[in-house]
Amino acid sequence: MKRGFLACGTMGAALLLGISVLSGSPAVPEARAEEAAPAADVTAPSCLIKGTFPAPKNTQIFDAPRGGSVIGNLTGAWVPMTLSEIPFDPTSGRARLRTSQGTGALRIDGYVEASALPLFTTRDISVHGGNVWISSAQKVKLLRASKGELTVEMPVSGTMSQTVRATAPCEAFALAKGKPTPTEIAGNARGYMMKKSSISLYDKANGEVVFTLNMMEGTGQLFWSTETKGAFVHVTMRGDLTIDAWAHMRDLDPLKKGEMMDQLIPPSTQVAGAQLALDKPPPIVRATREIPVRSKRDEKAKPIGVIEPDAEIYVMETVVGWTNVLPKSLGVIPPEDAGFWIPSSDVPK
Repeated sequence: MKRGFLACGTMGAALLLGISVLSGSPAVPEARAEEAAPAADVTAPSCLIKGTFPAPKNTQIFDAPRGGSVIGNLTGAWVPMTLSEIPFDPTSGRARLRTSQGTGALRIDGYVEASALPLFTTRDISVHGGNVWISSAQKVKLLRASKGELTVEMPVSGTMSQTVRATAPCEAFALAKGKPTPTEIAGNARGYMMKKSSISLYDKANGEVVFTLNMMEGTGQLFWSTETKGAFVHVTMRGDLTIDAWAHMRDLDPLKKGEMMDQLIPPSTQVAGAQLALDKPPPIVRATREIPVRSKRDEKAKPIGVIEPDAEIYVMETVVGWTNVLPKSLGVIPPEDAGFWIPSSDVPK
């Protein structure tokens, strides 16, 4: 399919993808080496990760978990997605992707690199027992999978590339960022600032160290507390990490009574999906039933997806009884040497 008919607004005939990314978090470091599981092993069928989000531009969708041909490209626009069949070692194979969450989409069924799509937490997931969690609505990196769980890694904001890992059930993750849970501060809470860039956190007063937070030089973390015990302070905080632990009083600088200070949380990452439009929009129709989609004008070719009921599609060119279509969202398009073809007799009226 020729690519010259797509444009952003009135900017001409080229496909322009405008993605704005504002980030206050450090880049995710490379995952540490892990013992790879057999490439054939994947998560259970019930492990479905869903979300509508601007997938990375030019992410390729293949027709097979290994090798195969490209049947679609994600454009950076908002697109509904369902990820499944995630390989135990995400670097060893592809995961299954549907460009739909169940209805109303031009659904392409294929495979993508398992770590190509953004992954977010839907709830707090434990890093260490009941003391340290990765907070909800945080972007994480997929490290490995099991039948019903995913192991992920996240860089801690404000640190020198410090990362944390956690394992949680599949339902604790999504392909779209939710709304962060706000910090709740008790009316009688007192603020405490770190005296140094590093602080040890304990499971209880005078207990065992469960986590060490290493902030960048010259920065710190604000904690809140309503309880002290001996030389220890029960501290809490909520940012990209959620902490409920104990710290030694000598490592903290208490704020004066009644003094308030904004919690030190860096800017959150915001992603605006590409705004795509056709230079000269063709007719738009709405499907009333399911219609198989093929990458070639051949009834013997295996379908690569379907147009779901209520999906809105652009009706492109018609060639010898076959019509090329595109989803109205333009979130997924075919490669240059293929198309999204349906029999002309199936085009909705």
